[in-house]
Amino acid sequence: MELDRIKAKVRTLSNQEGVDVQIAWDTFFFEGFLRRLSCSPYVKDFVLKGGFFLQSVIGVSARSTMDIDFKFIGKGVPDDELIACFKEICEIENGDGIQLDILGIEEIRAETKYGGKTIKISAKFFNVRKTFGVDVGFGDVVTPCPIEHVFPSSFGGDGYRLLTYPIETALAEKLETLISKGTNNSRIKDLVDMYLYASQGFDPLTFVAATVNTFWLRGTPYDRATIFETAKKVFGSERIRELFDHYKNKHPFASGITFEMCKEAVDSLLSNLFFPEKVRLADYGVILHLVRHGQDDTERVGGWSDNRLTPAGIDEIKYLRREIDDSYGLFVSSDLERTKETSDILNVKLHMDIHYSESFREVNNGVLRNMLKRDFQIQYPGRYFSTLGMDESYPGGETPRQFFLRVEAAFLSLLQANRGKKILLVTHGGVITVILCLLRGFPYSNKLKIAPSTGTLTKLN
Repeated sequence: MELDRIKAKVRTLSNQEGVDVQIAWDTFFFEGFLRRLSCSPYVKDFVLKGGFFLQSVIGVSARSTMDIDFKFIGKGVPDDELIACFKEICEIENGDGIQLDILGIEEIRAETKYGGKTIKISAKFFNVRKTFGVDVGFGDVVTPCPIEHVFPSSFGGDGYRLLTYPIETALAEKLETLISKGTNNSRIKDLVDMYLYASQGFDPLTFVAATVNTFWLRGTPYDRATIFETAKKVFGSERIRELFDHYKNKHPFASGITFEMCKEAVDSLLSNLFFPEKVRLADYGVILHLVRHGQDDTERVGGWSDNRLTPAGIDEIKYLRREIDDSYGLFVSSDLERTKETSDILNVKLHMDIHYSESFREVNNGVLRNMLKRDFQIQYPGRYFSTLGMDESYPGGETPRQFFLRVEAAFLSLLQANRGKKILLVTHGGVITVILCLLRGFPYSNKLKIAPSTGTLTKLN
């Protein structure tokens, strides 16, 4: 009988991993849902993160979990659409005998900084029942991008494929929570998870970029003193230590992990961070307004391409034109078509001389210039700018390091030559990223995702 067969597998998993039978049953039901997701048309819309992903990497005995966490790719969706999506996933028949039903939807846990929803699901297998939540978060950033992970089944059959967080992004989110909450944090599992994630190995430079991205998005200062002093206070807190001991006693998978081991893991993570000296606009008496050009050709790659603004991009800049004032002392623009068009639309209000500069162009992408995105996917599959090494480039183009140095030199020269002025600079997402790094003291990386949206104004002073 199928029930007896699965019961035997559950007992085997329980014995092999040294976990409670209920945890093994939880894994069975979680796998049932995730396998259905992997077969659904929504498999590319959700990125698995959190406890179950960590459990799959290091084993059930090392990290059991009570629910499933996802990041949704894209912006938030209405509740009825999300419910319809999950209903369709749950109704997929894959022969495992599990029945899944949607119980409802509610706001995600209050302690998260981003918006999201929790979908409650009822699972039934013969007379065995389980109710669990699936958290779907909106807004966080994945550095450099989601990765495809093959999950082996604990109960027989083929594995299944899902998009997951890179370990570097998972570590960055845990670190941000540690720093932003400080000694008020009661999420002791984050300390344990940081130790477990770090023990799997990670790329230090990607981790640094992920940390900057996460801190920036969540509004947490990326500041040496704040980060190191807060970590010191957390690990010097008797309250945190007591909570840690209580957590260990309650969760067998954490029994072999000490408070000191977690501190060493966090100290090791912090040793990878670096904090370049900030460029200060006040030293030059400059007020700087940055405009990212409007939406441009969606069929071609960016870089040095001769893309024109789309109708939507033109509307973005016409709307933005109402926000800018007319008190600028200098109007500078990249000389690529999409920024020139943007500047011309803004200048209907400003009536200024526009100084066009090749130095403030987007990254030189060499032979990719004017290439259709579909051709790029064929000729350079998966080789996005964010996946290049800092000293690697597309043929005929510039490396991320060369791009940074080019923009840095141009920006410092602009400040030096225009002391005391209010400057309007119309440029690109990559250039604005470099400038923000210089002004905020962020280490530059081509994996950063801190640029504002197209057609927006960033005011700096």
